Amino acid sequence: MTPNRPQSFLPPGAARSLMALATLTLLATPAAAQSDAFLRVRIDEARNRALLEIPRAQLNVPFLHQVTLATGLGNGNLDRGQTGPSGIVRLERRGNRVLMVRDNYTARAPRGDAENQRAASDAFPRSIVASLPVERDTNGVITVDASSVFLGDAYGVADGLRQGGGAGGTAAVAPGVGNYRLDVQRSYLDPERTKAFPRNVEVHAVLTFVTDQAPRGRGGVAPDARAMTFEQHHSLVVLPDTAGFRPRAYDPRFGYGGTQFFDLSKGFDGDYRGGFINRWRLVPKDPAAYARGELVEPVTPIIYYLDPGIPAPYREAFRAGGNWWSKVFEGAGFKDAFRVLDLPAGADPMDARYNMLMWVHRTGPGPSVGPSYSDPRTGEIIRAVVRMDAWRSLVDYNIWAGTVPASGAAGPNVSAEDFAMARRRQHTAHEIGHTLGLSHNYIASAQNRSSVMDYPFPLILPAANGGLDLRQAYREGPGAWDSLAINLGYHWYADSAAEAAGLAAIMKDGLARNVRFINDTYANANGSMPWVTRWEEGATQFEAVSRGRAVRRIMMNAFDERAIKPGEPMALLNMRFAHVYLHHRYSLEGLAKYVGGMDFTFALRGDGQTPTSLIPAADQRKALTASLDAIAPAELVVPEKVIKLIPPPPPGFNTDQTWIEGSGGTTFDAITLGGGLATEVIGYLLDRERAARLVQQVARDPRQLSLDEVLTAVMQRTWLAVEPSAAAERAMLRASQRAALDIVMDLAGDTRAMPDVRAAAVMHLQRLQTRVDKDFSADAAQMAHIVAARHDLKRFFEGNDQPNLRPRYPVLTLPWP
Repeated sequence: MTPNRPQSFLPPGAARSLMALATLTLLATPAAAQSDAFLRVRIDEARNRALLEIPRAQLNVPFLHQVTLATGLGNGNLDRGQTGPSGIVRLERRGNRVLMVRDNYTARAPRGDAENQRAASDAFPRSIVASLPVERDTNGVITVDASSVFLGDAYGVADGLRQGGGAGGTAAVAPGVGNYRLDVQRSYLDPERTKAFPRNVEVHAVLTFVTDQAPRGRGGVAPDARAMTFEQHHSLVVLPDTAGFRPRAYDPRFGYGGTQFFDLSKGFDGDYRGGFINRWRLVPKDPAAYARGELVEPVTPIIYYLDPGIPAPYREAFRAGGNWWSKVFEGAGFKDAFRVLDLPAGADPMDARYNMLMWVHRTGPGPSVGPSYSDPRTGEIIRAVVRMDAWRSLVDYNIWAGTVPASGAAGPNVSAEDFAMARRRQHTAHEIGHTLGLSHNYIASAQNRSSVMDYPFPLILPAANGGLDLRQAYREGPGAWDSLAINLGYHWYADSAAEAAGLAAIMKDGLARNVRFINDTYANANGSMPWVTRWEEGATQFEAVSRGRAVRRIMMNAFDERAIKPGEPMALLNMRFAHVYLHHRYSLEGLAKYVGGMDFTFALRGDGQTPTSLIPAADQRKALTASLDAIAPAELVVPEKVIKLIPPPPPGFNTDQTWIEGSGGTTFDAITLGGGLATEVIGYLLDRERAARLVQQVARDPRQLSLDEVLTAVMQRTWLAVEPSAAAERAMLRASQRAALDIVMDLAGDTRAMPDVRAAAVMHLQRLQTRVDKDFSADAAQMAHIVAARHDLKRFFEGNDQPNLRPRYPVLTLPWP
């Protein structure tokens, strides 16, 4: 590889040898570093200015401007390594100023003639994002003061602080409170991290944001919440040469994110929708050998670097999980196309030439993220900055620790470290997958874990000895969808005709093998496909719920102080038991999707896929019964021995470790916990969109499950159920009755709900009103519960219902596993 290859953003010598790469440093003198740079930058420390030197030949030559947040707030809203604004800009001389202009790539006419392209461009605005005063113009070089660009809040930190940047992700503060603004007098440009290279310029700014009225809650993340200092890093990057890179047309079946734009060169028989999938440039060194089916090295491999701050054992887990993709790329014909390496000594992780796996710390749970920068002209990915959060493993450990009491004297058959690192290998492959262009694929868990792009829940199995088996918790390696998707995105073709034929053949093979893809939108709780659900495992949700309930019962029956270490506060059992009690919650969400369920594909005309098909009525009714079985009073009750074990947190241990909260203050509130689960399950079944589908499906086929059947079943299993003899179970029945009443009233009063849906809900409320008007009980708690129901129903039918004032059981949310 030569340093001036347009597609290369690797350090000099990276493709020549790994030894050269390992010994690379960026500690060149400023003069040497900038001598052949496409732009040059100088920091005037005395006047706190950035002077940009622009060769006249670079005027009106577009390049990429990328902004990355180099330091974070520690709360998931503003993270270290977080990618920010990115776009193509050019420098345009106007009198004694140089304007930084950002042209509009969201609308274009790629197949039109020059006038058609101009008409498309003129129809939408461009943006002049900066005006840079000219300092001097000598020897073909224009020097401008670019301080307004680099000492400005290009990332948008002030907005982030206003819009929920508090500790732990607190909500946006009131107007005028915490209204942070940039203080240039307390900000500066860092000359040590400002460098220029042949194809990229790096400028590092240290910016202080101040407020006169600091909001409460930020003291834990900043020494002084009235002045918070962040570092923003600017990368000015030469655009890759589009020669040799053929944009690959966006296909919704591929499972890729894309660069979307309005294609105004389409005719009236089009929809002006245009776009490409986002992918890296991979070209075989030996095209002839590649065409013969041999594995061939690419001209430029895709290399990611490990943040030096990643500790053991994460470093090797991240390396191993990331390198899973090397094997996947072999399926697309490339050898050694993907590597995860240590960052060379002296290299700056913010340097645009390095694709990074960053190690991110926060004060609480939050997501890991796999974003990338791409060329908006073509969809070519040119840089990735993956953020791997440290907190996730604490959650994984909590799950593992909850299995300890049920595992016998020898303990779990997988160590805590092996359990957590198995998850982090999968997790790393997942986030890197996004930076390769791939979207989430939430049907993978039902297809033998066919993709790392799903959200996996640990597959814990009942063991023959009555304990638990953790050995299959996470899949080791990628799956069939990963191979298919990378082949679709990265198989190389010599020309457009060969590409069209080749991709069609790959897609046809994938469809024949029923290797499927379904994205984020349809995995939500109101979705219609049971097997498209986050955080669950199993070919069907019947299997998942059955296994989950069995594992949950084993863990609940055995749960005791062994779930924490000797010497730890007993209060920590709270967060450990939360995962035990809700072990089956995600599979219950999927189970409810059978009700009013419909399967579908992203079918294209002529590809042979079945666009839609209703889920059989028998499966819908089976799922309805199984869902309500899971919230039977006996299922909701927390064992008395567990309640006795869990005190409130001691001094020094705040509510970060109290995930199960309730109304009892110091006591463990098992009733609110059970009521929250009942609320969740009934809420799934009576979701507004699900209820509408039930109405629609019966209109098409009277044999399908009806909304009336669902409402009847919910009422029979709650308000019409036989009152249990045990006091704890009676309390849980009241909780599920309260949940059912609130949810049906919500549905009946929902102005967005389908008229038939509201009508059915109103009818069942009237039936319930008739019943509770006649109900009496010698049990004071039950009688009070009935009187409250009468009161709320009366207000509803009088038109005075106030949903936000009705008593409710909150649904407990847990951090992602």
